[in-house]
Amino acid sequence: MNVFRLHVPAEATRREYAVYVMVARHRKTKTVKIYIGKTGDNREGCNPVISRAGNHLSFNPMHAQSRNYLGKPENYDFDFFFTSFGAYVRPSQSRRGIDLVNEMERRMNCLARETFGEIINPLKLSRYISRAEKDRRSRLATPERMARLKELVKTVRRSI
Repeated sequence: MNVFRLHVPAEATRREYAVYVMVARHRKTKTVKIYIGKTGDNREGCNPVISRAGNHLSFNPMHAQSRNYLGKPENYDFDFFFTSFGAYVRPSQSRRGIDLVNEMERRMNCLARETFGEIINPLKLSRYISRAEKDRRSRLATPERMARLKELVKTVRRSI
């Protein structure tokens, strides 16, 4: 019997809006697959990054993105990288956090495709977006926030 260690930093247990990158490396072929995700969705709730990581490997197909995309996640080793964008606020109080993390996930998805090429869950840009909405989203992508996403990409690139 083997004994393993799974280290979870305290930051991964916080209820915060976050963008994360999951890197799945096949144990035999060493093929790398990348998934971009976020915590905090458009409905009520915001689970910590560690909860999202667990859900990726769940046997519940509603939550199990990795299992759905990879088929057999037990053939892969996983690394999760993330950055946070503030504490969770109930949508009934404010949607600012949700709007922010949605935009940061979109931006991260684009940065990841530019940097790594193919990713598991590419952004679908099929819906018309008004000029006013584009401007509103653009204001969310401040230089400081974009620098954090670029640092996240840099950190992932160093690991693979």
